[in-house]
Amino acid sequence: MWQSLLAILSAPETWAFAAVGFVAQIFDGALGMGFGAISSAVLAAAGVPRELASASVNGAKIFTGTASGVSHVLMRNVDGRMLLTLSVSGILGGVVGATLLTQSFARWVGIAISLYLLAAGAFIVWRAMHTLTNRASRRAQGGVGFAGGLLEATSGVWGPLVTSNLVALGANPRLVVGSGAVAETFVSATVFALLVSHVGFEKLSGIALGLLCGALLAAPFAALLARRVAVRPFTIAVGVLVMATSLLRLAKDLSLA
Repeated sequence: MWQSLLAILSAPETWAFAAVGFVAQIFDGALGMGFGAISSAVLAAAGVPRELASASVNGAKIFTGTASGVSHVLMRNVDGRMLLTLSVSGILGGVVGATLLTQSFARWVGIAISLYLLAAGAFIVWRAMHTLTNRASRRAQGGVGFAGGLLEATSGVWGPLVTSNLVALGANPRLVVGSGAVAETFVSATVFALLVSHVGFEKLSGIALGLLCGALLAAPFAALLARRVAVRPFTIAVGVLVMATSLLRLAKDLSLA
């Protein structure tokens, strides 16, 4: 076991994935979103199969999300009803998304995901320049949770959709971030369990471990940046990066279709 772990850690690819995880966590730690969007988009653009990328990102999120969720619970940033709604609807969406991802038409699902992420990146940039206000409802939270679970499974993305939409719907931002972080951990664990049986532990171990190591190394720096860097340019940078990597992946998918 230890020899296998050392072999994985000594592989150059593992540290390449760690670099991706480091950059993604820097943004995520400062903005409360971005780890899944950036990691998945970069891995997909590098040619990592979608189901493998999703399983790896969600595997890393189990650990990073647990640490974040515990902190939010201790800080009383979690609303019980919102957590239940997001968790149940998110898990249902995750099951549907994981099922779609492992089917023979996964390429077309991937094209749709790339188009969505392209739009999501544009929305993130637009959102950075505008203040959104609206009214929330329990049904709307359930719909957002289901969509978030679907996207979590197919591309490892939760925060840009769930956090942004719930805040835009008028929910308390503090409770949205806290409840969403805990719910995302449950959804990620479900998606990981469904996909790992399909891709196998041996294929995802290096990617998942690399992403996790990079995220853990970035955590203290991300916290520091969160206090010192202006949110707007950082948010715009996330949106631009997601759009750029999504365009690259979309071009590859269309050339193969």
